[in-house]
Amino acid sequence: MVVSSYGTDYQWSNTIMNTIGKQLKDKHPSIEFSREFLSSEMLEDSDSWGNKMSVLLSNYKKNPPLAIILVSDEAWMGYQDADVSAFKNVPLILCAVKPHSISISDFITKRDSLHLSDFTPTVELMKNYRATAVLREMNVPGYLSLMENLISGLNRFVFITDSRFYGVYTHLLLQQEAERSYPKIPVESIDGRFVSTDSLLSLLPTIPSTAGVLLTSWLTGEYGFEFSKDYLYSSIENKLSTPIFITNDIGLEKENFVGGYYNDASFWGNKTSEQLLAIINGVMPENLKPETYYDSQCQIAWKVFQHYGLDSRRLPAKVDFFNAPESFWSVYKYYIIAVISVFLVILLFYYYTLRSNFKLQQAQRLLLNSVNEAQAANDKLKKTQDELIVALHKAEESDRLKSAFLANMSHEIRTPLNAIVGFSGVLDEVDTKEEREEYVDLIHRNSDLLLQLLSDILDLSRIEAGVLEFTFSKTDAHKVCNNVVVSLSNKCRSGVKLYLAPSANSMPLCTDVNRLMQVLINLVNNAIKFTSEGSIEVGYFSYNDELAEFYVKDTGIGIAAEKQAVIFDRFTKLNNYVEGTGLGLSICQTIVSLLGGEMGLESEEGTGSRFWFRILKNQNAVEHKF
Repeated sequence: MVVSSYGTDYQWSNTIMNTIGKQLKDKHPSIEFSREFLSSEMLEDSDSWGNKMSVLLSNYKKNPPLAIILVSDEAWMGYQDADVSAFKNVPLILCAVKPHSISISDFITKRDSLHLSDFTPTVELMKNYRATAVLREMNVPGYLSLMENLISGLNRFVFITDSRFYGVYTHLLLQQEAERSYPKIPVESIDGRFVSTDSLLSLLPTIPSTAGVLLTSWLTGEYGFEFSKDYLYSSIENKLSTPIFITNDIGLEKENFVGGYYNDASFWGNKTSEQLLAIINGVMPENLKPETYYDSQCQIAWKVFQHYGLDSRRLPAKVDFFNAPESFWSVYKYYIIAVISVFLVILLFYYYTLRSNFKLQQAQRLLLNSVNEAQAANDKLKKTQDELIVALHKAEESDRLKSAFLANMSHEIRTPLNAIVGFSGVLDEVDTKEEREEYVDLIHRNSDLLLQLLSDILDLSRIEAGVLEFTFSKTDAHKVCNNVVVSLSNKCRSGVKLYLAPSANSMPLCTDVNRLMQVLINLVNNAIKFTSEGSIEVGYFSYNDELAEFYVKDTGIGIAAEKQAVIFDRFTKLNNYVEGTGLGLSICQTIVSLLGGEMGLESEEGTGSRFWFRILKNQNAVEHKF
């Protein structure tokens, strides 16, 4: 059971609780994890903390938890003031509690005149319980030093602290450290014990830009919590001409404040989880030494820091910037690599075309010589002449197909490349997050298209070179097909359903999983391209003892009967207005053939298509090259 000092909307304590819950569930998934909220910032009287804690604990009397975790000081103070007799044997862990504590009664009676001498070391008070702790020591010298380094012409400190324990305790520490280390710099306090929220907002415009302003938080139940935290902190920022330093992560996500020294909420969650897991594993809490951690991490909001023109050279060596812009290379490195790769592919194909043209010219010269010799030759030479003419026709047809392929590739590559270059060029000028995410999504999709074109070209080169690689391993047809369906479902148009056949059951295979998925993905992608409504079904079954049949069935536009004979030929595209190289089905047919099977289709124009292929169920589980 974990009890937060604050309400359900307090992000800092929520992050701590989430971190503890995740660490617990990772190690002990069967243990129930309960969350409770004291909501001290909403309780007008501090003496009600103990009563509220008693009410929260009463729900657990019949079934006490394995351990109780108290997040921050108000929960710890309420626990000391509550009736906890039923929990005297339950281990207690204090999380992010300060090294010094005070009872609720003393806090109430002495609140307006408290001194540090009124506080008691927390470890002394813990002796009354089966307790251990992860204590938080405030980096007070760090806060003041950071303001001194970054505020030009610093001539006063202004501490804005609320009336909660956290605000009062931190105020006393700041006052003491400022008087000791900076005796010549005056201190001005805006203290929630004596100042209302309205008075705070009216005082802020009088603070000059040469003041170092530090805010702990402003949650003042005694004076009325009239505004939401986001609105209040935004109002505080707008009324000041100097940056506001903080002792925790309040306002950082909204980029209201410049930052300060504090450890992330997840840090406290992880440290507390270590003690909780040790207790669950049998270590007595009395044997776990309380740990005290110093707020050593300097956190800075990049945009606020830049807005006030602060000097980064005066920051400490170890700084964690919030929302700092990424470098151009880190953002676009994959796109740059993709563009360079495509450019190299174009160069390779240009070289390949030149070499093919040279060979064609050689064949033409040989043909002319043969024709001249054939004029004086017999029937045998005539036959040779006819064979050379046939060879010429084949070479010319090959050249035509390659020229068509290069023209198609030029179009296919240029289209996504233009999109990548165009949208990358305007990305820095986009104002809204939604528009930026849309442009990034377009760049991603066009990059994926370029990589697919490159993959088809490389596979074709391996096939022609006879070095296509296969690695066989055991798998299951249901797992392979289901992965394909899940990975491609979001590519379907609205109104089109991609699903795995309901009759598909487990079917063990020993084959090349990657090549099998390559064929299935290619067939499903083709179905997605030509299906605007209806469904796409992926299925398989045992064809016989040796073969397994896979199929992709769609309700798309179908293929005319006279065009089905050439559908598996290289560079064949039945619709030049649809993206693709015309290589996919040819590569798939080659892969299926090398897996010991065959491939075919059944289609009717206007109704849909069913592509199928059969492969051997069992291959030797070793690596091969074909």
